[in-house]
Amino acid sequence: MTFFRCRVCRRVLSAGVVERVLPEADSDDGWHRPEAAPSGADGHTDAPVVRMPPGTFAVDPEPSGPPYVLDEGSGLLVESGPRGTLVLHPDDGLGMDPHPDPALRRGYCCGMDGEWGPNLVCGCGAVVATRYSDCYQVQELRLLPDAVERAPARAVSSPSY
Repeated sequence: MTFFRCRVCRRVLSAGVVERVLPEADSDDGWHRPEAAPSGADGHTDAPVVRMPPGTFAVDPEPSGPPYVLDEGSGLLVESGPRGTLVLHPDDGLGMDPHPDPALRRGYCCGMDGEWGPNLVCGCGAVVATRYSDCYQVQELRLLPDAVERAPARAVSSPSY
């Protein structure tokens, strides 16, 4: 079992999690909830797509989030943010607050979308993660690899909130 903590203040930022393989983006195999529940009359669902099962995490070797750069081959904008983000179930994050800059907390109707970059900070103020929680997107929490460190269960006495 692994916990993640802030590199700056060592505050615990995750529940205890176990590493697993990141489910492929183009397949439903291994996803916690690969399909959203039907939308209501207002177009929203109470059960959106969720990548990681609770209590698990995976390392994503691909770039994640902004800045977005032009892919010459396709002509599309692609993510070029940090590689090695730690992908968790959104409810496995602890002790984080919304970013103080309202622009980074933006979303549409149901949550934060992370489209402008990391939107969560540790209690000490360090920028530590991006939460994707709006109804139109895959639900996940991505811890920034340079902002957090692994802490084995024996090193964590009790999470402080």
